[in-house]
Amino acid sequence: MRPATAIEGAEEWRTVAPTGVAFADARTIVRKVDDEGLKEMMSQVLEASRQLATAKVDLIVQCGAPGTFLRGKGHDEQVVEEIKAETGIPAITMMQAMMEGLHALDAKKIAVGTIYSDEVNVKMTEYMEAHGFEVVGMDGLQITDPYEASLHDADSAYRLGRDVFRKSPGADAILISCGTYRSFPIIPYLEMDTGVPVVTSNQATLWHALRTLGLPDQIPDLGKLWTAA
Repeated sequence: MRPATAIEGAEEWRTVAPTGVAFADARTIVRKVDDEGLKEMMSQVLEASRQLATAKVDLIVQCGAPGTFLRGKGHDEQVVEEIKAETGIPAITMMQAMMEGLHALDAKKIAVGTIYSDEVNVKMTEYMEAHGFEVVGMDGLQITDPYEASLHDADSAYRLGRDVFRKSPGADAILISCGTYRSFPIIPYLEMDTGVPVVTSNQATLWHALRTLGLPDQIPDLGKLWTAA
C-alpha cells in the first residue's frame, strides 16, 4: 500500500520486476508529511490491507517510511503484526526494508538524503541510531506536500545523494529516503561516483519483498544491494 499521491514507486517496481511478479495497489491518504498527516495515513493501513487481501496477494508492503519511524523503534514490527492479524498475510514495511538493506551491506556510517523537513529528519536519525547506525550526515529537501516529491526527477536524487555524501566524513553508505522520489536510473552512477553502496526506498523495499518471498533474483543496475545477500 502506498500514499495516494505516490505512483512513482509502483512504476519503478514494474519496470524491473522479475517474470511472474505482479503488484496490487491500495492507497492511503497523507495530506502533509508531518506528525499529524502521517498519523492520519497510518490510521488507514488496516483498511488498505483488507483491500489487498481480497486480491489474494502473497505479501503486503506498507510504504511511507515516516509513518513508522516517527513512532520509534519497534513500531514497524507492531504494524507488521497488526496487518498479519487482520489479514493472515505476511507483511513488511518500507522503513524495515531500508534498515535490512543497510545491514545486508554491513554499513555502519550513513549519509542520508530525504525529501523531509528537519523536524521529520530528527526522528529518522533517532530511529536509525536505535538500530545501530551512525548518521554522519543528513540533508532534507524540506518538502511537506507529498505531491511535490513527484515533481523531482531521478537527477534530483543523484544530486541529493552526492551532496550529502560529500558532507559526511567516513560514510560507508548512502541512504535516499522517499518512495515518491525516483531513484532507479541513478543508483549505479551514484555508487560509481562515490565508491559506496546506495540504498533507496523503492530499491530496498523491492529487494526485501522478493527475499521475504524466497525469490533471490538479482536485478541488473539496481546497485550493490542486489548482490549483498
